[in-house]
Formats: sequence, C-alpha cells, structure tokens
Amino acid sequence: MSSITTLTEREAVPVTFGNHTLWCESFRAEETRAFSETSSADGGGLVTNSFPKLMKLTFSGRICDADSPLGFVAAASDMLRDGQSFTVEYRGLSFSDCRIQSFKAEDKGEAFIYAELSVLSTGAEEEEGR
Repeated sequence: MSSITTLTEREAVPVTFGNHTLWCESFRAEETRAFSETSSADGGGLVTNSFPKLMKLTFSGRICDADSPLGFVAAASDMLRDGQSFTVEYRGLSFSDCRIQSFKAEDKGEAFIYAELSVLSTGAEEEEGR
C-alpha cells in the first residue's frame, strides 16, 4: 500500500511589535525549569527550590516598510532598552507580558529587511474563539 504526503506552502504570518509588522516565516518557543541545589550531609544532592523560567519566543522573517526601511531597528532598540512589556499574538496563541531580549536585522539590498526577534514571555494562552 502506498501513501502520498501532501506538502503545502504556508504564507508568512504577520506579527505586530509596536508599530511594525514582522512577516514571520519561522517561529520557535522554548521554556525551561531552573533548579537550586545543595548537598546533603551524606554527600548527595538535594533540590532546594525550582521554578519555571520565562518562555523564550523567537520570530524570524521580513520587515517591509517602504517609508522607513530600518525604522524597526530603532523601535526594537527602544523597546529593548526601556523594557516595556507588550502582548504578541501568533497563530491562535496570545503571549502576555513580553519583553524583547534580543533582535537582529539584516539589509541585503532588497525591498525588505530580514529580522529575528527574541522575546521573553510569562506564558501563552489560546485566543478566545479558537
């Protein structure tokens, strides 16, 4: 018996950061748990505390802004430096209390710039109505 896998092309998804839209072509989410350890009297290890770290979200794609092609760089830098929080919505999930951890922008002489934006978030919730 043979099976056929149908591959589809997915269009870039718009994600808004401040006044700029990143046309997201790649998304990654990661979350870890931190543990504090100490040694016991017999030389073993004990966990004294643990907590979930903030979720790290990385969005990669293109920024298209004919009026201010590199305006994203200034806006992302301002948001990173003053630590302002915002909400990001992506494919049915809402990420709250986000703060920019890092960003990259690359101008390759095309009508858009390539951008990667990493944010830290307190968590994700499914958007209502989904």
